[in-house]
Amino acid sequence: MFPNELSDTQATETNDTLQKSRTGWARVRPFPSLNVWDLDTVDDGVLSRLPMFLLPPESENKSEIIRKEREQWRQLVKQPHMWEHSDFNEMTQANSMVSDKVGHAQLHHEWDMIIAHGLGVDHCGHRFGPDHSAISHKLAQMNTAIELIVNAIDRDDKPTALYVFGDHGMDNKGDHGGDSPREVDAGLWIYSNRKWHSKESDERTARVLRNAQELISSNALGSSFDQDLKESWWRNTHLSDDYKSASGEHLFEAPELRSVSQIDLVSTLSLSLGLPIPFNNLGTAIPEMFASDNDSSAEWGLLSVLRLNAAQVLRYIEKYVSNSRSHGFTDDALRLWNDMYNQAEDSYRELADAIGQNPKNRRQPHIRELEERVAAEYFAFTRMVLGSLRQMWAQFDPVLILAGLGTLVLSIAALLALYAQSRLRSLDIIIARAGWPCISGGIAGAVVFRALSSVFVSSGLSHMTSLDATVAGLAMGAAATFCVALVSDSKASTFAFVPQLQWLAVTPATVLNVVAAVATIIHCLAFSSNSFTFNEDSIVLYTVQTLVLATSLLSVRAILSSSAGPKRASGTRALVCSLLILVLNRTLAYSTVCREEQLSACTPTFYGAPSASISTVYLAAANVVMVWLVPSA
Repeated sequence: MFPNELSDTQATETNDTLQKSRTGWARVRPFPSLNVWDLDTVDDGVLSRLPMFLLPPESENKSEIIRKEREQWRQLVKQPHMWEHSDFNEMTQANSMVSDKVGHAQLHHEWDMIIAHGLGVDHCGHRFGPDHSAISHKLAQMNTAIELIVNAIDRDDKPTALYVFGDHGMDNKGDHGGDSPREVDAGLWIYSNRKWHSKESDERTARVLRNAQELISSNALGSSFDQDLKESWWRNTHLSDDYKSASGEHLFEAPELRSVSQIDLVSTLSLSLGLPIPFNNLGTAIPEMFASDNDSSAEWGLLSVLRLNAAQVLRYIEKYVSNSRSHGFTDDALRLWNDMYNQAEDSYRELADAIGQNPKNRRQPHIRELEERVAAEYFAFTRMVLGSLRQMWAQFDPVLILAGLGTLVLSIAALLALYAQSRLRSLDIIIARAGWPCISGGIAGAVVFRALSSVFVSSGLSHMTSLDATVAGLAMGAAATFCVALVSDSKASTFAFVPQLQWLAVTPATVLNVVAAVATIIHCLAFSSNSFTFNEDSIVLYTVQTLVLATSLLSVRAILSSSAGPKRASGTRALVCSLLILVLNRTLAYSTVCREEQLSACTPTFYGAPSASISTVYLAAANVVMVWLVPSA
């Protein structure tokens, strides 16, 4: 499902202008979700609208069972005012859930996919923690909703699957975002109103997974992968840890559970819906969903799916390498991936030759064993690629993170010291005083950090390169000695200006300085918020335009409060510059690079075309020309 296919079509249906490119209809209902103290609004919005799709219209079915279930749905909604929304108007209206094209019967019979995202349990964890009684109430509400959904799809004639899963867990305080097992583990439950697996298919799937596990672990690279990629079963020990005797022994042994990666849901859902796997997804289809082999004349479903999956992953790697000279893949990794894929393809051809022209051969034990071996090789290939790329890309280096934070703090301290000194003496004197200490401190910092980097790398704390260590040490050493040189100057201490509080007088200029400083600090702190990160472009534009507008108003004040002279001329220049900055900022806002989460409401323009990921030749040439046109100091 792509953003343009998830946009609501209701208005175009009512106006009889449904786009020709759309062969169906969509209903999108977002609800306010950022208030973690609100446990019910999102859930009530979802649960109140699900019956419109899952239950037949009252005029079509008035059975006692449907009436009772409809009443159960109503009881699940905690806020009665939710039913006052125009979506629940009986008559066709512009703001109702129905339209001229899609009536109540179509809502019930013609839907293909429903995505319902409940947030009550998540909010309850943030507000109260996982052990509060409110969690029990929210879980009971969700259990009842799942039961009603299962009842509805069991009555339906069309094959339907229900996926129930969480995107994360929570720690003992109800929070998440870390990497502890409690936070990164979540449940997955899949139900279908059609039989889609059997004891035999489950046994065959288990053999495929264990064979793939052996292939991965026997490889030197694969043996270093995270446990979730090497093994398909896992013991939920972090829950059994809560139940220990006085001597510290576990009161029960954690059961062994089947485990999958969340990234696998994308490929699984795509293939289940008959859609191609998204180009940049590196997950592996969940084998149990495709392992049924009721049709003896056709290729085993799991083998077909894993072969498609492997081809998609290989295509991604090939495109990535051909389009990026700095792809970062080692020759050994590329050779390993190609060898594993080619081995699987050779085995597949061997299987095809063994079957020959007689489809009945597929039931032969040695053929089925060969099918399982080939499927395991494709599965191991996709997991080997994912594990290798995870090691290359998803690495968090604590030493480099701390070095970056240290550089940021020391740089801010150096700027503050420079500002304080600039109020006491000229820039030439400051440079003469702190220049050489800054250079020598940078060199010393680079040498020390280079020496420490070998210790960090050998101990596994960091994967920094020599260049990383040199740059980090140079930056921190230079900033630190610069601050020390200025603060330790006995003739003009950095703090000598503090008693001179004239510069702290409340004036429009100082207020603007404080506001600018506060805005900068908030901008730095706001990176801890996902909502800010997703919409950083618009938020920063709004903040900068507000500050520049305030500056322009101060310039107007300076012009009006002074006659002809330097102050008036300065105010005029400041006003002109402020207006130019306002225009330029607004113009720059039309050049956009969109995050994946913004694509439904954002059109990329920076690269010249929405589907491009690199600049066109004429845009690159225009950038070179602009470098020469923009005046320099």
